[in-house]
Amino acid sequence: MVGFFKKLFSSKSLLLEQQYDDRGFNVYGIHKNGTKYDDHGYDVRGFGENGKTRNRKYYDDNGFDAKGIHLTGKKYISGYDCFGYDSIGFNKEGWNREGFYKDGFNKDNYDKNGFNRKGINKYGFNKEGIHKNGTRLDNKGFNVYGFNKDGLDRDGYNRGGFNQMGYNRAGFHEDGYNQAGYDKDGYSREGYNKKGYNREGFTAAGIDVEGYDQAGFNKKGYDREGFNREGYDKQGYNRNGKTQEGFNAQGYNELGYDKGGYNKKGFNGEGYNRAGYDQSGFNKEGYDKEGYNRSGFDSIGLDKEGFNSDGYDRQGYNRAGERIQ
Repeated sequence: MVGFFKKLFSSKSLLLEQQYDDRGFNVYGIHKNGTKYDDHGYDVRGFGENGKTRNRKYYDDNGFDAKGIHLTGKKYISGYDCFGYDSIGFNKEGWNREGFYKDGFNKDNYDKNGFNRKGINKYGFNKEGIHKNGTRLDNKGFNVYGFNKDGLDRDGYNRGGFNQMGYNRAGFHEDGYNQAGYDKDGYSREGYNKKGYNREGFTAAGIDVEGYDQAGFNKKGYDREGFNREGYDKQGYNRNGKTQEGFNAQGYNELGYDKGGYNKKGFNGEGYNRAGYDQSGFNKEGYDKEGYNRSGFDSIGLDKEGFNSDGYDRQGYNRAGERIQ
């Protein structure tokens, strides 16, 4: 929540309702314009009349909606939320979440900018930057911002955050590396971390922690899915489940034929099985296994009873036993 109570430079003490925060609200949630909403239409908690924040969200930074219901479903009880704060952000004792009392001072009697009730900070400066000694520098030579004439703060760091050795408070040099030679992400000047991996996760040899190269293959030549550089697994099948010859695990190609040229029913592309017969039982010459064609005659023109198409057998007798004259 915004810090409370930016006081005017005045020797006269202001009433709480006359003290306003940076957005113009007092401790009672009333704006300087006399309403519960600022000139942009938002209340002290940042909600508009539509129940949304400036970022068009339904919950504030503390997880409460405009009605005071927490995103966990907990509600205000007797005017206080589940964390013990009222809708303005103060607990029963009058302290807000940041540790400031309703008058804008913390338990050490300093406001959010570090000034006490007399307008003096812990280093002896007032809000205009004048020290108790009457100058703009304290007795150690530091100004209100904490820097001396050399541009160094009390800890020896310049405005850029680096000391005279070129290191910042986190121990990193201006070039981005610490004394051990690593940057804030843990990588050396050569670009490798302590385990020997670069930012992409590969060693100098180009191998990752799982043993795969930059192309995604291990030392045996297989990728994480088990396929080699040609796209086949150890059994010889590609991602579509086919061999280089185009056969699947059941031994059939995309047309449904095996290496011998036969489908699951045992017939080839011409419709004949391995014995040379079609589904009706006839071979390419048109004869069945017993040697008869579709008309029922063998190769010399006789049916199963031994008669030709004219009804005579080899001796010239018809079915009635009469001989040809």
